[in-house]
Amino acid sequence: MRKSRKYSRVVRPLNTERILGYTRQEIGKDGREYKVHHIQSAKKRYICPGCSGTISIGEAHEVAWTEENWFGREAGLRERRHWHTACWRARGRR
Repeated sequence: MRKSRKYSRVVRPLNTERILGYTRQEIGKDGREYKVHHIQSAKKRYICPGCSGTISIGEAHEVAWTEENWFGREAGLRERRHWHTACWRARGRR
């Protein structure tokens, strides 16, 4: 009987960035700091505020929000918006 080496292998840490996306910080053209989260695959349809186009189910895109809100951090998170990646990158050039 052969002994499996499956359980003797080194365990790799779970790559949550690959699964959930990753969050980075950017400064907007308005001078406010934004949290930007990359989404690998949309779970539902969204309207992009940059072009008013549809972000389709399964499409990779960005979610952006600011915690610098008059009504607090949670209010900024509630006002987050889903953007096409190209629209988010181009927003400062308009």
